[in-house]
Amino acid sequence: MDAFALLRERLAAARPDVIVMVAGDHLNQWFMDNMPQFLIGKAQRATGPFPHERDAFGLEDYDVEIEGALARHLLNKGVEGHFDLSYSNEFTIDHGFVVPLSLLRPEQDTPVIPLFTNVMVPPIPPGRRFHELGLAVRELIETFDADTRVAVVTSGHMTNSIGSPTMLSFAQQPLTDWDKSTWHRLHHGDIDELVAESTFEHLYSFGNGTPGFLDYIFALGMVGERRPDWSELTYGPTQLPTGFLEWNEQTLNGGAR
Repeated sequence: MDAFALLRERLAAARPDVIVMVAGDHLNQWFMDNMPQFLIGKAQRATGPFPHERDAFGLEDYDVEIEGALARHLLNKGVEGHFDLSYSNEFTIDHGFVVPLSLLRPEQDTPVIPLFTNVMVPPIPPGRRFHELGLAVRELIETFDADTRVAVVTSGHMTNSIGSPTMLSFAQQPLTDWDKSTWHRLHHGDIDELVAESTFEHLYSFGNGTPGFLDYIFALGMVGERRPDWSELTYGPTQLPTGFLEWNEQTLNGGAR
């Protein structure tokens, strides 16, 4: 059973009422002239992908309700004490959102809240800020309606480089020393140290797409010091390293929420 199939089963078993979906936009919705650092999508529905992604990646349309009450809670309470999140009522979700949602909840029946992160265009917040945002979002979810079951899915990656000579080196060595070291540290290492060194400049030195790892750092902020209950690292000559990590309900909060 592949990683997505396993996680799809476990997500269904968790019975979430809403999925907070965290991912970076790939210069599709947001560009150099308008690049929010962290943005909540609060339209009535989230739809995607972009037309060129349908053709390039063979993606099907994804169209799902947005959980407006929790989206507004994150925005309003975030401003009061945590983060000044941006928001938009006009957006399309790209493959960073559509791929995991399509594979984890193909039924398109669980409301979502898209949380866009800037992992593409400097100035990019450092890992510390992503980590703080993860912690803040968890605290805000915990102050929402106690009967609402919330799952959080983040979409990022390990080393990655698109449109540069570095792509050839990934084909020859799909798992770099940085990937091996970072994967070990996610399970056994000093998380504070990993967060501190996860800056745009440092991550970019391993490939122009590697700053997408910052969304992993967001997840680490959500879970605190807890180590994953399950994980799998996949890679190959035609597949960039992809790390799957799961923290279950019991580990996160003793079975509540």
